[in-house]
This record gives sequence, structure tokens and C-alpha cells, in this order.
Amino acid sequence: MKKIKSIFRLFTFLLVILLSNIVAISQSFLLPKPERGFYSTKPATTWENGLASGNGKLGALVFGQPIDETIVVSSSDLLMPLNKPLNPVNTAPYLSEIRNLLANKEYQKAADLVINISKNEGYGGKRWTDPPIPAFNIKLEMPANGAIAHYQRSVDFSTGVTTVNWSDDNSAYERKLFVSRADNLIALSIRSSNKGKTNCTLKLAPQSPTKANGWNPEGMYKDGFKSMKADAEGNWLTFQGRFSRSWEGSLQGYEGVSRIVVTGGESRTVNGQVIVKNADAVLVLTRLNNSYNVENNQLTVQKEALTKVEPDFESLLQRHSKLHKAIYNRVKLHLDGNEDYTTTSEELMRKSAFGKLNPALLQKVFDAARYNILSSSGEQFPLLQGVWTGTYGPWWSGSYTLNGNVQVAMAANLSSNMAECMMPYFDFVEAHMDQLRLNAQRLYGCRGICFPSVASNHMLNNHFDNNWCMTFWTAGAGWASHFYYDYWLYTGNREFLLRRAYPFMKENALFYEDFLKKGTDGKLLFSPSYSPENTPSNSTSQACINASMDIGVARELLNNCIKVANYLQTDTEKVRLWKQMLADMPPYQINDKGAVKEWATPLLTDNETHRHCSHLYALYYGIPDEMANDTALIGAFDKALQVKLNLRRREFRGESVNGRPPGEMAFGIVLQAFIAASLRKADDCAELLDWLANQYWGTNYMSTHNPRNIFNTDLSGGLPEILIRMLVHSREGQIDLLPAWSQKMPNGKIEGVCLRDQIQMKELRWNKKQISVVFLSPKNTRVKITTPSTIATVNGKNVSGDLMVNIPKNKDTKLEIILK
Repeated sequence: MKKIKSIFRLFTFLLVILLSNIVAISQSFLLPKPERGFYSTKPATTWENGLASGNGKLGALVFGQPIDETIVVSSSDLLMPLNKPLNPVNTAPYLSEIRNLLANKEYQKAADLVINISKNEGYGGKRWTDPPIPAFNIKLEMPANGAIAHYQRSVDFSTGVTTVNWSDDNSAYERKLFVSRADNLIALSIRSSNKGKTNCTLKLAPQSPTKANGWNPEGMYKDGFKSMKADAEGNWLTFQGRFSRSWEGSLQGYEGVSRIVVTGGESRTVNGQVIVKNADAVLVLTRLNNSYNVENNQLTVQKEALTKVEPDFESLLQRHSKLHKAIYNRVKLHLDGNEDYTTTSEELMRKSAFGKLNPALLQKVFDAARYNILSSSGEQFPLLQGVWTGTYGPWWSGSYTLNGNVQVAMAANLSSNMAECMMPYFDFVEAHMDQLRLNAQRLYGCRGICFPSVASNHMLNNHFDNNWCMTFWTAGAGWASHFYYDYWLYTGNREFLLRRAYPFMKENALFYEDFLKKGTDGKLLFSPSYSPENTPSNSTSQACINASMDIGVARELLNNCIKVANYLQTDTEKVRLWKQMLADMPPYQINDKGAVKEWATPLLTDNETHRHCSHLYALYYGIPDEMANDTALIGAFDKALQVKLNLRRREFRGESVNGRPPGEMAFGIVLQAFIAASLRKADDCAELLDWLANQYWGTNYMSTHNPRNIFNTDLSGGLPEILIRMLVHSREGQIDLLPAWSQKMPNGKIEGVCLRDQIQMKELRWNKKQISVVFLSPKNTRVKITTPSTIATVNGKNVSGDLMVNIPKNKDTKLEIILK
């Protein structure tokens, strides 16, 4: 008997060990630690902190709540009809009157005249763009079997997969989700570590407007929808939304379909939801379709299309990740001292603070930023919130804001080796060329094109009022031309230059040929003009003349047009005209403090407490060739930057400046960092990068507009570009290594960065005394290499004078540089 008891005790002991090992193995298997990604130990309580996945059009935000899950589904082209597009205000016949008012310093009267004309043309005030809205939520309930343990949620940046893991008394559970680039659907996998233990209830439901931050989300919801209907039949969930407002060519509503595939167990439909019992696994495939005719129901068509999709999560993921990885994995950053990279979001953020930037956090937000922009770029380019939203009243109508936000969101697309992400922007602009021509014609009586300040599903200039007089902003198309020209410099795509870039740039130059007239001083005059959202200190109106931003944009455009025309050996007469226009441009003016003025006229004085730095546009992307030898002017730009930085430093200390919250508007700080990089102000760059890395991210590593407030993708484009610009700057025939990398910053390695002149920097390793770099180019190239301090040797050989390097076609060129 004793022997039997001993054997039983031994058997029990071994069984306990075996079961413990099984649980440990399942938990280890189900708790991923992405090599490039993050994991968090707390679920989201709001959509802004959800796990994000997207394919450049369709988006999903996963709260990560174990037993009561919410997944917000959205699409960047799902824009709720708000204001019917109107023709731009016909101010062209009144242009002389507007200019006379401005010349006589009656700035507000000039702005008011536009408003009075607009009222007669059916404008009832400022017209916001149609906002992106959440389509519906996938609601998922799972029964609780004892206490929740071993919880984590994560995102793998290299695949776009979000994962939620936990365990209870019965099993360990895993939910995975991604938004497919290959199949344009949301795939959700639900499973447990034990067969037959997956139980859940699924339904589609509208996002609650009372739980959504933004501009009057409840009012927008109530006013915007005629009806919403969720239903379930068999293993299908459907959702239909109908809008209250529509007009010819506008959206009337949308339809969503979810196919539920159950492996093992059983499912049934009850009261508009699908209940799954004792399944081995559940797969949910969801698609969203916009409707321009809600009477023509497409739910059956959508179901038939989803039926043809192979219901295998791993196969679908393989198809998607092949496309996603091919872009995302081109660039990799590794910073020394990044040991905390694998800690939780919460712990990593606790271990970093302004003034004590943790290298792991900087590396993490660099990785996250590229992921966020890639996930928002595909059929569309990033709106203010990318492809995601959980509110019916997004801040600033969630638009394409073209006077800074979009440009910052796209800033790293070329340098961080994601040139494909530029194409939806170019496609969008070119699809609306007739509207851009109409803006120029009706606003100013000019040929060529003129951008609005905001856009969503059209580019007509409809957004302005008597304070925000944005019809006076003419720099938008010129700023867009910068990206067209830069795409050519980075890629060397001659067909793009001939068919798309140069025609666009020329049409923009055509606008200036008509718009600019000489003033009494014999110089061309920008009238009317606008320095985005700033008011001169001696005026009560934003209406103005000769904004320095306008001068910088026009000069860059004309210089680039001349370069392209010379390269293509064409447009000799145009080149002659453009050179004369450059000679007649008004010069930048310098104020009594030695800083570049925001308005190049003695009539208007600077407002130094404003958060924008538009007047420093000329130095956003480097120092222009025409300015390179003008040390006095460069010094004046530097002085103006320091004024803005000192304003930000007050905010960094927690002060409210001009009644606005400290640190408002991340993209403005990004632009200041771009200028600092152009000026080789390494410590200033490091300070701004430190602030942005520490203060503008949620624990889901989505960037924010203000410190940890207002979900916004601008910084996700801007931060990687700051870091890259600190490490390397390129222009035709020259590469500057570590031009603005502060001694306070860590050593490290970056791979895959693209440079102008069709050069890829395959690898850059650096420390305080040594630089190792590998270049590759599809053509034979000769470049000048500069470094922050004198070069002692290159590849073991002494160097004196300029370092000129030949990069042979399609062969790695490696340089081992020792600094003195």
C-alpha cells in the first residue's frame, strides 16, 4: 500500500511539473517581444491609445481589453459630407482694390472685402473640409474564467501585426490583427492555447460619440447621420451608415462586412451578434466599402468577394508582410546604450526624461514613426490622424493641412527609403489640377496653379474667414514643388521629371509670372500675402504683404525650374524670364535685433511669440546656394531661430506663452530642428529631438500634436528626418557626414538611408573619433565628403584638403574615416 501511495505521489508531482511546463511554454509562446516594435502591460481606455495597424487606406485601432474588446475601423477616404464644395471666391476683379487697401495699411479691410464677396457667393463663413470618421467598431466579448494574468499587448512594426495576450484559470489566449496591403481587409485571429477553449461574442456597432475627443463629436454625429444599422446573419456581420447630407458626386454612406470563420466548436446568431462556443480558433475578415448610391446595396457583392478569400490567417499574413516588410526593413537604426529597448512601453518612458534621453526611447520612436507613416501611406497619404480616427469631430476636421502638417508628415519618406509613400501625394495633387487652376484664376486672375491651405476630398480654396485670411496664402504649390524636385534628386527617375515634376513646377512658376508685380521700389511685391496664422505685432490682421515665407518658396521654385530646364536643355526664354524674376525679388529684411523679419517690409513688425517659423522657410532643407556665402544673412536666420528656440525653451519649462498650452504643435518644433540642422547647430538639434522624443508619444507609440495630447501623425514623419539630417545631409555633388550630430548624442549605426544624387548610404557607423560608411549608387558618381572635424585618414591613408570620392556604378564604396 505504501508503495502505491509513493508511486501516486510521484505521479502527482510529475503531473504538476508537466502541467506547469505546458502552461509556461504556452505563455512563453503567446507573449511576443517584437525585435522592432513594442509591448505594453496596460490596455487602452481610449481610441487614441489603441494599437494601430493600417495599409495606407484602411485602419484599425485595437484597445486590447481582454474580455470586452473594441476595435475601431476607419478608412482615410471615409469622409463624412459636411460642406458642399464651392467655387473659389471670385476676388480677381477686386484684386487692385485689395492691393490698394494693403498698400494703405488697411489690412483688415482687405480681409473683410474677401468675406463680403464670399457672402454674396453663398459662403456662410469658414468652411471646414469633410472630416474622416470611424466607420464602426468590432465589439468582442470573451468570458472571464478567474483572474486575468500575464497580460500584454504589442505591435510588430516589421509586419504591422497587433497582438493581445493574457491567461486565466482555463487557458492562455491570443488575439492577432493586421490590415492587409495585399487583400485590403482586416484579419483578426482569436485562439487559445487549449483546443475547444475559445468562446466569444462578436458584433459590429457604432463608435460612441460621447467617448470621443475632438471638436463637438456628439453634434457632428447627430447632425451627420441619417441612419446606422448593424445586423448579423449566419456567420456574417454587416454594418450600414447613411449620411444626412449629400450632393452630386459625394458619399452617401458606407457598408462594412465581417466574415466569421470558426474552426471546431459551434456558432449561432442571436440579436445581431454571433456567439461562438468551444472553438479551437476564430478568424474574422472585415472589409469596408464607401457608397455613392446607398439605394444600390453592395453587401451581397462584398460577401461574395470575402467568400473567395482563403480563410487562413498565416497565409494572409504572409501575403501582406511580404509587401510591408519590403519597405519597412530597408532602414534600421541601432544606438549604443539601447538596452532598454525590450522593456515595456510604460517602463521605457519612465526611464527617460527631457535632459536625460534614453537611447532606447529614441531608437523606439524612430522605428515607430516610420511604421506609423508607412501604415498611413498606400492608396492615400497621411491625414492629420493618418488612416485612423475614433471621433466624429476630429481636430481641425482631420484634413490634409497643407501649410505645414502634411509636409512634415512626408518629410522622411525619401531619406528613410520609403519613396513609394510619396506617390499617393503626387497622385492626389495631379487629380485636382483643374481645381488648382480654378483657384488661381478666380482668386487672382492668374494662369497656373494655387493651393488651398487645407484639403480632404477636393482642393478648392474654401477654408478662410476674416481672421484666418487663407486665400492670401500663395506658397502652397511652391512648397509642393519642393517635393516633386526632391523626388527627382533622390530617385533619378527621368520619366517622372519629364512627365510630372517639371510640368507641375512650370505651372506653379506660371502663377508667379502673372501674380508678382513690381512695387514702387522696383522690386516684385507679394500682395496679398500671408505668413501662416501669424499676426504682425503692429497690426490686428493676418493679412499682409511680402511674407518672407513667400519669398523663400518662390526663390526655391524658380531656382529649381532653372536647374531642370538647363538639365533638359529646354525653355531658354523661360529661363531668361525666371532669372530676371529672381533678380527682382524683394530682399529679406533684418530687424533691429539682427534677425530676419517675418515680413520683408518696414510697414510690419515681428510677432516673436508666435509658435510658427514660416519666415525661415529658406533654411528648412539646407542653405540655398545663393545664400551660402552670405554670412551676414545666414547669421540673421540663425538669430531668428534662436528667438524661436528661446520661446520654446520657456515652454519646455512649463510656461504658457501667448495663452497657449506649453509645447503646442509638434510640427513647428520639427521645422525649427530642420533649420537648426541646416545651420549645423548640433546642440540645438539634440535639445529639440530630446523634447520631441520624450513628450509627444503615447504608450502605443503614436505621435501627438501637443505633449501627449491629440493623436496626430505629423511628428511621425518629422522625427526620423531630424535624426537623419543630424547624421547626414546630401545635395548634388556633396555629402556631409554627422553635420549636426551633437557630442551629447549616443554613438551608433544606421542602415539603408537614401541620399540625393541617387546614392544609398548602406551603412553608417559613428563614434566621436571614427566614421565608417558604405555608399552604393546605380551610376558612376563623384562627390565631396565633409565631416564635423578635420579628417586624419581615410582607409588608412592621410588626407589633406577636400575629400573627393568616386562611387563606381553598382559597387559598394566603403570609407573608414579617422577624425583628428
